[in-house]
Amino acid sequence: MKILFTNNLRGYYGGVEQVILNYTRGLTRRGHECYFAYGIDGRDPEDFSKPFLDTYQCSEFCESDAGQPFDDILAAVKPDVVFFHKVSHLPKGLEHNQTVRKVRMVHDHDLWCPKGTGYFTRNRMTCHVAAGWRCYLDGAFLERSEGGLFPVKPTSIQAKIREMRRNHLFDATLVVSTYLEDQLVINGFPPERVHICNPILEHDDPNPEPVPEEPNVVYIGSLIRGKGVDLLLRALHRVKCPFHLDIVGTGKEEAALRALSSELDLEDKITFVGWVDHEDVPNYYRKSKVMAIPSCWPEPFTLVGQESMRHGRPVVAFDVGGNSNWCDHDHTGFIIPEQDIAGYAAALERLLTDTELAQKMGANGTARVTERFSFEKYLDKVEGHLKGDG
Repeated sequence: MKILFTNNLRGYYGGVEQVILNYTRGLTRRGHECYFAYGIDGRDPEDFSKPFLDTYQCSEFCESDAGQPFDDILAAVKPDVVFFHKVSHLPKGLEHNQTVRKVRMVHDHDLWCPKGTGYFTRNRMTCHVAAGWRCYLDGAFLERSEGGLFPVKPTSIQAKIREMRRNHLFDATLVVSTYLEDQLVINGFPPERVHICNPILEHDDPNPEPVPEEPNVVYIGSLIRGKGVDLLLRALHRVKCPFHLDIVGTGKEEAALRALSSELDLEDKITFVGWVDHEDVPNYYRKSKVMAIPSCWPEPFTLVGQESMRHGRPVVAFDVGGNSNWCDHDHTGFIIPEQDIAGYAAALERLLTDTELAQKMGANGTARVTERFSFEKYLDKVEGHLKGDG
């Protein structure tokens, strides 16, 4: 097949871009030709482009003046299938194009949620209803304004819902968890065209180091409101045993989190590590006795969770989004009811004080990765949906 990948961004940013590269390398090994159309450049765009036969900037994805119309890219590549990823705006009339197969991978909540968060702003509780009038009550008619006189500007909820509905006509929609499947069906996507494909990163067979005796908790991720690091700090404030927390990552909430750690008298027990190069991240998995995933944002499917299990580390996560799709409660870690800080603290303390339990859960996680998270089987499934025989 000739496969045209599309994404807002060309470059390294997050899990979406890593998944795209994994697809591309795997499908190329199987003899497929992979091309890439994008809106704007991110970090190291030239290096990101290496696995593709060619890349094209599209003026329609991010409503930019740069690039060329999507129809011109289609004419140049002549793909058998267009594989859409995180694209803000579909090219005009694409949903009615019958000459090329159209498949979309939904990585997060931008497609169905006008605010893009999947939770209610006031209390950060998960949303389980269709986009509509409740979005007005939650302030989804406003969005951030970059460089304007005011921090926010008006936006059209109905326009976002219309954009979402254009995707109803795609040949297949791939989602990364049962939560996203439920949300798309609630929002009118034909159930027979929605297929679960849990994202799996390509790695060698895991060979984890033993869980350390030291009571180290590690968080890896962005420092933004939806990641719930403030909930993690409040949970650790309740933990009575010794511990140390490494916070690996950066984000706009860092100053507020530093202030909260001081307010909770946790400063001596926390290290804000900051940005870490990709090749150095495994050192923090190895250092951890327990990995904390405190997201209140309904994680579509947490790659950090998969990586934690690969390194033989137990996880404590809230029961939001797709977390229960990869973490087996009381077997590979603990899934705690949404925003239950006391329950989260109890789970952390149990693992920090019981090395044998942490080691057992970590080993269970490694076994699950080995048994269930086969990249080649995952690629078989994605390849089938791209061909139309999935």
